[in-house]
Amino acid sequence: MTIKKNVVCSSSILGTEMHVNVYGKKGLPIVVFPTLGQAPESIEEAGVIDELADYLDSGTVQLFCTETIDSESWGSAADPEQRAQRQETYYHYVVDELVPLVHKVSGGDARPLALGCDAGATQAAIVALRRPDLFQGCVCLSGCYDSRRYFGDWMDATLYDNTPCAFLAQMPADHPYVAVYNQRQLLFCTGQEASEADSLRATRAMDTQLARLGVEAWCDYWGGDVTHTWFWWKKQLRYFLPIVLADVEKTTAAEKPAKKRATTRKKAATTKAASAKAAAAKPAAAATKAAAAKPAAKRAATTKAAAEKTAAKAEEKPATKAAATKTAAKPAAKKPAAAKPAAKPAAAKATADKAATKTTAVAKAEKPAAPAKAEKAAVPAKAVKAAAPAKATKAAAPAKAEDAPKAAPAAKKAAAKPATKAATAKTAAKPATAKAETKATTAKPAAKPAAKPAVAPKASAKKPAKGTATK
Repeated sequence: MTIKKNVVCSSSILGTEMHVNVYGKKGLPIVVFPTLGQAPESIEEAGVIDELADYLDSGTVQLFCTETIDSESWGSAADPEQRAQRQETYYHYVVDELVPLVHKVSGGDARPLALGCDAGATQAAIVALRRPDLFQGCVCLSGCYDSRRYFGDWMDATLYDNTPCAFLAQMPADHPYVAVYNQRQLLFCTGQEASEADSLRATRAMDTQLARLGVEAWCDYWGGDVTHTWFWWKKQLRYFLPIVLADVEKTTAAEKPAKKRATTRKKAATTKAASAKAAAAKPAAAATKAAAAKPAAKRAATTKAAAEKTAAKAEEKPATKAAATKTAAKPAAKKPAAAKPAAKPAAAKATADKAATKTTAVAKAEKPAAPAKAEKAAVPAKAVKAAAPAKATKAAAPAKAEDAPKAAPAAKKAAAKPATKAATAKTAAKPATAKAETKATTAKPAAKPAAKPAVAPKASAKKPAKGTATK
């Protein structure tokens, strides 16, 4: 069974309560106007609800049947001006109060169709043509759109606005509503039997004016046997409704892309605004991050500067003989094998030649006093492998320039003085000592407090060469 509920609209415009019968649970809303002077229930009594039950039960359409005040306007015998004003008041009730109620009850914003028969068709045509922005169109069956049927030849501005045949005749072809009419479903139908005489005349007048404006309305004329009764109106509804609904769906579907584009533009604008806001926030975040990084960078720079300053001081500080001796003692403590050569000269014979003693002293002084890198001081290691005392002296050449003059006379004396047997033995044992000392020097590359690395190696290389030539 079709769902039905009664809704009461307290109209402040009319100053009374207007009852609205709602049929169906959902679907395209259709505002239904009853025939002249009839109640909303009249369409149910005429069998229209049963005729459209499949559309109502399937949720295709939803009918809103409202009350009228025809007894105060079209059907009244009172003053024409008051009657016309009452009709105008009813029009405002429909567009200002009933349409919002329809949206509220249906739960959507779809534009409703206006439907009516007889005087109901007149009301449907008035609201659809005056407010095409609120209504999707109209289905008007056997209506009279000329006020002369009810008012005779009397006319004022208010009645003019409620007479479609009158205001359409005065509408210019470039009126903005013309384009809107072509996006709506405007249907006018009438029979041609004698009882349809007023409707037939008014429908033909509407057809002529709409054609003049270039509006593609559907004006349909049924046969000479079609009378002004519910029998034919129900047949016409059954015939026209599926066609009109299909056209409504097609028209509204064509409107959706435009709405979608508008929504997309709005979303793009919102996204752009959010991006701009985020971009504006980035400099502040970057500044905060940079500020947070400054202390760490400052500490790192300070630490690096301190390290460089310490290294510079270490390089600038002259290495004394005592400091060199202390530095030389450290590797001896780590490697016992390197300390033994220092003890061997003490265990040798006391009668060792003075030249050999001086040579040993020079060799001992060479290691700690070398200002060059340990690797460069150990370069003469290849010469140490030779057994000749002179070559050992060359391997142990002094690194400092001030030690070079002392080494040259010592080498000459050692060459001129005949070596005793013990001295020979001592000298033969010396290369091993020098070799051990060279290893100790190589093993400790960290001890490099030299002040002038470029000068010392050159002096060491030239001076021993002269001693060798003398020999």
